[in-house]
Amino acid sequence: MAFSRDLMGGLFQLHRDHGPIAALRDQEAGQMVVCLFDPEYNKQVLSRADRFQARFFGIRGPKRSSQRRVTCGLLAMNGEQHKRNRRMVKEPFGPKAIAAYRPTIEQLAREESAQWRDGEAFDFNQAMIRYMLRVTSRLLFGLDEPTLAYELGEQIAEWVTLNHELGIGALVSTPEFHAGYEGLLEFAKGLESNVMRLIRRRQNDPDPNAHDVLSLLVRSHDAEGGLADEELVGQCCVLFAAAHMTTAHSFSWTTFLLAQHPEVMQTLWDQIHAGTADDPHPAGGPSLLERIIKEAMRVLPASAYSVRMNIEREQLGPLDLPPGTPIVFTPLVTHRLESSFDDPQRFTPDRWLTINPSPYAYHPFGAGPRRCIGGPLAMEVLRTSLPIFLRDWRLSVVAGAEVTAEVKSTMLNPRNGVPMIAERHTTTGGCGGFHSSLVTGNVTELVDLPAPTASPRNPR
Repeated sequence: MAFSRDLMGGLFQLHRDHGPIAALRDQEAGQMVVCLFDPEYNKQVLSRADRFQARFFGIRGPKRSSQRRVTCGLLAMNGEQHKRNRRMVKEPFGPKAIAAYRPTIEQLAREESAQWRDGEAFDFNQAMIRYMLRVTSRLLFGLDEPTLAYELGEQIAEWVTLNHELGIGALVSTPEFHAGYEGLLEFAKGLESNVMRLIRRRQNDPDPNAHDVLSLLVRSHDAEGGLADEELVGQCCVLFAAAHMTTAHSFSWTTFLLAQHPEVMQTLWDQIHAGTADDPHPAGGPSLLERIIKEAMRVLPASAYSVRMNIEREQLGPLDLPPGTPIVFTPLVTHRLESSFDDPQRFTPDRWLTINPSPYAYHPFGAGPRRCIGGPLAMEVLRTSLPIFLRDWRLSVVAGAEVTAEVKSTMLNPRNGVPMIAERHTTTGGCGGFHSSLVTGNVTELVDLPAPTASPRNPR
């Protein structure tokens, strides 16, 4: 229970005390939870999907419940069912489909930035949650019914929150868990009903030219036929759950790090206006925009940890694991190993010009055969949206703001948001003029931030 109240602090403490692998054991319940920090242990688990199964949802519900069906998506599937569904779901997340989504992403990014007000402070994280709710709803459920899509997206977002709040109940029984469990099962009934209503519309009136994920899934067939209704419901809910909040937090942490590193922000801004922000480095390395996103996902990964479970008895390092042991792997800790990254607490995008870590040392989207199928789309949303946000707006952190990270469910969440001020570049009569701000909160322990610099409006 103590570990669950401060997952981030608990993970760091376990690594400091025990090194590359650690276990928590409840002697009374006989339950053990194993935490992996070393790339080699990550590889042993993540490369063997046949022996270590996914456990994305702590609460699946009874076999014939709506909760069981709405959690029946890729992240909760295993074995042959996972392999077949991954093949069926692959098309909506392939290069051709992602290219078709780009104009919609651009449109929504312009609409989002048009809502910002010059000189006003706002919670950038809440803005990005709102933005990703619109993006995910439109791309997942369709472009022709945005109102229904947004309503359904908000419902899924609330369902995700309920699952996160009750998730620890899968390991530790508490009165709060029992009180909320029935409410979650009831909420899942309404969610399943609404998702099925949208699926039926797609099935009864298919549009062969539609490119949203649901339309592509409804049209998908293989030798065994199409996806079952239960699989369609689960894919819609789980794909939305996996994409919405994690990408929103990635936006927030990336923009925060840029705002606190004005020299990097200035160089990126210059490239945005020159139209070269996404051009490869002259030496053949990734573009500056790509390096910034990759480095932000290393320093402050939105996906803080994930869980696998062994189906047979396993020997993992010094530990003998009985079947069904939860195994945690955490980019939050692994991305900070000095054995993989020099000066790991420093935000240094250019390190990606010279390093090529193994997928088990750097894994913001997981690794191995179960690597997140939506990773390329998430990167496209970030690459397309950030230049639109930053072209006309100077984003700076509110001076003195407390920015505190916490692990909420599986995500690295800014507990009190990310307070920012948006200023149009024309306001001060110049271009750029970026500055870093004095901030408080535990983010200063997670990242070595440069000293605050003078603001164009508020020089020191």
